[in-house]
Parts: sequence; C-alpha cells; structure tokens
Amino acid sequence: MKYYWKNGFYIDEIHFDFDVETGEYTVPTGYAEITEELYRNLLDGQAAGKRIVTGADGLPELAEQLPPVPDPVANAESLLRSMQVRAAALAIPAADDAAAFTLAPLCKTWTAGVHYDALEIVNHEGRPYRVVQAVDSLEHQMPGSAGMLAIYRPIDPAPGTRDDPKTFYFGMDVKEGLYYTSAGKLYLAKADLPACTYAPGTAGVWQWEEVADTE
Repeated sequence: MKYYWKNGFYIDEIHFDFDVETGEYTVPTGYAEITEELYRNLLDGQAAGKRIVTGADGLPELAEQLPPVPDPVANAESLLRSMQVRAAALAIPAADDAAAFTLAPLCKTWTAGVHYDALEIVNHEGRPYRVVQAVDSLEHQMPGSAGMLAIYRPIDPAPGTRDDPKTFYFGMDVKEGLYYTSAGKLYLAKADLPACTYAPGTAGVWQWEEVADTE
C-alpha cells in the first residue's frame, strides 16, 4: 500500500486502477508519493487542531488554523445592538440612576482610546458609571481615578430613602435630603455635594448627619 498527496490523501489500492500487465497501480501525473509515517503524522496533527496544506515542494505539511471568517450578519447584529444600547443610555435622564443601573449590564466595559459622550454608561472594575462630560478616554484616567470625578460618576440605583438608602461611593453626586450608607452607618445629606470626596463621618463635614447604624 502506497500513499499519495494532491490537495488531499490518496491510497493506491483504493483510488487508482491496477495494471495487470505491470502488476502496479497506475498513478496519474501530479500525485506526489509520501511515506506512511508522514501520512500518520499529518493525520495526528490534524486531529490536534492543525490543518494540512500543500507546501512549496508540493508535499503536504501541517499549518496553523486560519482565523474564522467574520460573519457579516453577526457583525451587523452586534453593531445594531451596540447602537441601540447607546441610544437607550443617552435617552435616560441624568438623574435617573435606577434606569441607568438597570441598563448598565448591557453597556460596554470602559476602554482607553474611546470617545464617550455625556450620558453614556460604562462599566469599570465591576461598577457602572455615568459619563458626565464628553471625553476621549486615556489609559491613566479611568473611572474612579483621581481627577476624573467631573467626568465619570458612579451609579447607585437606590432611591435614597431612609428604608432604602443609597450606598456612598467616592466621587458620587450627593443630593440634599437623601440617605446614604457608609461603613455600616446611615447618614442624611444636609446639602448637595457634587462629585463628593468627603465620605460620611469625615470630621468637620457638617453636610453629613449620622442617623443610626444600619444593622
């Protein structure tokens, strides 16, 4: 039994005619004979995830798999979904944290080198943020970092009532009359604190009034 290659494997006893006069199989022009060892090695490589191609010498060899061909329909559907989610985010009023928080899981993860418009929603390190001002994102200026409180604001969906207070996050917009929890305690905001960097309980900050422990 002999093995051949021509953009695929061929075996003389299976694929070629037998010449009774010569006692050999008639192999058409263009079929390259290969060893059984090479044949087996190529099949093992194919089973391991590689593909078999014709080399420059006309003999078969192993090569890495080609990247998948993009599906234009899937790409279009993905783009449409992304545009719809972004349009929905832009339509949510800036003060509606509950709706923004609900939509956030569908929004993209914050990435450097992207332009974000005001009211877009991004996710960073497990927390959703609202873009307050349009920005071209930079690697060292991610949400939650120093100096970026005027750009990205953390989103908390709670209404801020005594029974359902908001969780205080560094840099969030604090609203007068709403309740916030911090370090296991409940606080009432006595004034607006935009992009607040003073955690409840900070000494000398009269805008926070401790109400009671949350536990």
